[in-house]
Amino acid sequence: MPRSRTPKRMARLVAQWRQSSESQASFARRHHIPTWTFWYWCRKLGREAPSATPTHVGPTFVPVEVTAPSANAPVIEVVFRGGERLQIAADASPALVQTVLTVLRTGC
Repeated sequence: MPRSRTPKRMARLVAQWRQSSESQASFARRHHIPTWTFWYWCRKLGREAPSATPTHVGPTFVPVEVTAPSANAPVIEVVFRGGERLQIAADASPALVQTVLTVLRTGC
């Protein structure tokens, strides 16, 4: 039989979860609490005033540098067993691609 879900116990568990890197569902399963019940308590306790005990505060976002693709970036890259690479550019003609594939199939 599961232990009683008193507000004090659930507040303690929600605080533990917030300091962990675990998902709500995983944390709830590990503590034998139905996922929807744990979700309810997380929302309920999130609306209340924060406690005097600070919770783990870490970065929310990780810096990411987004760059535009190079104008001469290959659209298709084929890597052969020996490590050779064949790169086909976006502006390659269909005839060139067909010729290259034909030569590769028959051998040089």
